[in-house]
Amino acid sequence: MSVCVAFPAWPALGAANIPLEAQSVILKVQLAAKANDLAALTKLMVKEFTWSFGGDLDAEQALAAWNENPEAIKELYRVASKQCTMREEKIVECPTNAGINYRAGFKNTESGWRMIYFVAGD
Repeated sequence: MSVCVAFPAWPALGAANIPLEAQSVILKVQLAAKANDLAALTKLMVKEFTWSFGGDLDAEQALAAWNENPEAIKELYRVASKQCTMREEKIVECPTNAGINYRAGFKNTESGWRMIYFVAGD
């Protein structure tokens, strides 16, 4: 008997200009969001994380807010599952052309690629 395991889509695979390390972190964010694993997400975020315009830049606050609002984690999974693009400022953003809808940004930091924001709005 064979077992078939379904893996999530590799979000940025079609974008040749997105580094493999960034693609790997995006996939990890996707998997953590799908599993609602806030501890795993913490390791993939910068400490000074933008999660609300006008709000504090703090990953722990973002995680606490997401814990209270599971819809946010579902949105994070959704955007991390879409095609991503490399922006001029060397930030990978998912999904491509999000406009003012939910979007996640990833940047290469001293600790490697990390998610630096997850916001909606302008």
